[in-house]
Amino acid sequence: MFKSNHASSRRRTFTTLLLSASLLVAGLTAGTASAGEIIPANMDAYKQAATAKKPIIMHVHASWCPVCAKQNVVIEELMKEPEFKNVIVFKIDFDTDKGLVEQLGVKHQSTLIASKGALEIDRTAGITDRDQIRQLIRKSL
Repeated sequence: MFKSNHASSRRRTFTTLLLSASLLVAGLTAGTASAGEIIPANMDAYKQAATAKKPIIMHVHASWCPVCAKQNVVIEELMKEPEFKNVIVFKIDFDTDKGLVEQLGVKHQSTLIASKGALEIDRTAGITDRDQIRQLIRKSL
């Protein structure tokens, strides 16, 4: 986790905007996200959620990562809770979405990034504890 300051806030906003451009360049399929739904990162859904200042979680994962698998289970369960009905989780593949991973400054799979719209609020990597993940998601509300 990191402390916020004005420069890092601008950098996070810029990085999130780069995320949008990267999704477009990557040519990911477009679609719409339902509230509380976990979906692959896609440009249209992200732009819609960011513009509406929706709570957003970006989950950078890898299919071979045991920590990511544990996070998936916890996130899927938490997204069923009424408290998180408006949260949108975008899944970003650590191995196949390399450009996006680099734009976000992600160094490790199992990274979770919480945002309110286009503004990054917090990030962490490697946590699997349900309460810690719940607290991170709450920061996006």
